[in-house]
Amino acid sequence: MGNNVNVSAAAGGNSPKGRTKVLVVDDNAILLRTVKEMLSTHFEISIAASASQAFMSLSKVPADIILLDYEMPYTNGVQMLKRLRSDPATSHIPVIFFTSSAEREVVSKLVEENPDGYLLKPPSKEKMIAAIRKTLEKQNEPTVVVER
Repeated sequence: MGNNVNVSAAAGGNSPKGRTKVLVVDDNAILLRTVKEMLSTHFEISIAASASQAFMSLSKVPADIILLDYEMPYTNGVQMLKRLRSDPATSHIPVIFFTSSAEREVVSKLVEENPDGYLLKPPSKEKMIAAIRKTLEKQNEPTVVVER
């Protein structure tokens, strides 16, 4: 199983400044602003208010990880995740869903989509940073092949 993500992403990112590039996608402008303020001292943050804006952003500046709203109008988080996974240019980018619902049924459906993680809204700064770092570290772990 190949991994297209640079190992430096977990340690600091692939951008020229060496910072992890995080794309935050949510239709809530207040949440976008808040998340950007909370994370900008740790990561290089891009924001998008819709899936179409997110894909436009990704075509210009690739992201190391995406924080994606599960429940957006038009193209929702599930549809966007499927599109990301089906495109070789973006299939390797880890995705962490945001959801405002802690209901078992919603969380079960969310987990069925196989994101790299999920966070309940509103996420704390510490939880977001930990989730981003853990996801990138997990993705960059070397694959161990055991020969018998």
